[in-house]
Amino acid sequence: MKKVLHTLAAILISVISYAQVGIGTSNPDNSAMLQVASSEKGFLLPQMTSTQRTAVSNPANGLQIYDTTTNSIWFFNGSFWVNTQAMATVGDVKSGLQTNDHSGWVLLDGRSIGNLSTNQQAAASALGLSGTLPNAADAYLVQNGGSMGAISGSNTVTLTQANLPDVSFSGNAASAGAHTHTASSSAAGGHYHTGTTNPDGMHSHTGTTNAAGTHDHGSANINAPFLGGGLSGASAFIGTGSSYVQVYRTDFAPDHTHSFTTSSSVAHQHAFTTSNISNHTHTITVNSDGNHAHNVTVSSGGSATPVNVAPKSLSVNMFIYLGL
Repeated sequence: MKKVLHTLAAILISVISYAQVGIGTSNPDNSAMLQVASSEKGFLLPQMTSTQRTAVSNPANGLQIYDTTTNSIWFFNGSFWVNTQAMATVGDVKSGLQTNDHSGWVLLDGRSIGNLSTNQQAAASALGLSGTLPNAADAYLVQNGGSMGAISGSNTVTLTQANLPDVSFSGNAASAGAHTHTASSSAAGGHYHTGTTNPDGMHSHTGTTNAAGTHDHGSANINAPFLGGGLSGASAFIGTGSSYVQVYRTDFAPDHTHSFTTSSSVAHQHAFTTSNISNHTHTITVNSDGNHAHNVTVSSGGSATPVNVAPKSLSVNMFIYLGL
């Protein structure tokens, strides 16, 4: 009798070992080896802390555990534990308003990777990170072909003259009223000047000529009654009728000067040449007839002050998922 019972038990165990099992149902799904069905109760996974979970020796791919530290379900993907609540894999990056590490998300604050957990250090190494975490402060995410996790560039730029358009700035200087300009010209050596004066209208000249030595004079016609002929002193009177010619003697020529006055009947000019025997300068004053302006050309100048090119932004923290 005992032998029969042992045989039946072995057969039953064999059937159970190779058949589908249903709990709460007699017709489990063909794709499931085990199906739990209930409208009142659920399926409870093993529960443990994060320390206990990460201490599981050689976890199988797909092993699931409810982590009481993070209050979420975790599964092992063959390399790392994955938080199903975070729905993230190692290397994912996100922004958030959190200020500290949470649920496997590590703040990118430039800290030493050696300060992370053992599993997180392994995850960081697998991503090619070493030494310190990237410091994402004041940085913007960009795919520029650089090394992963590298921080480069600046939020400011300094323009140089070579960055400016090739233009000259021109304009008119404002005048505050009638004014004059004074300047001095410098001479590099002895020189002279030529020019022509411009008259303001009809005018006359008075002065005295200086004689450099003895000289004589020609004759002059004088319309006056004839007073007789003959030589008298420095001149002789020759003529008839009501007029005569007074002829000056050419040998009567001591050093002397002449005073004169010329009368002008029309406006006229005078040409002149000045000679110079030594270096000298000239002071000039330009008179203005009224308000006026001057054309000017100025350089761009500048003080090379950096320009802030950072756009308007929302302040958040950046995190990388390294697991726990």
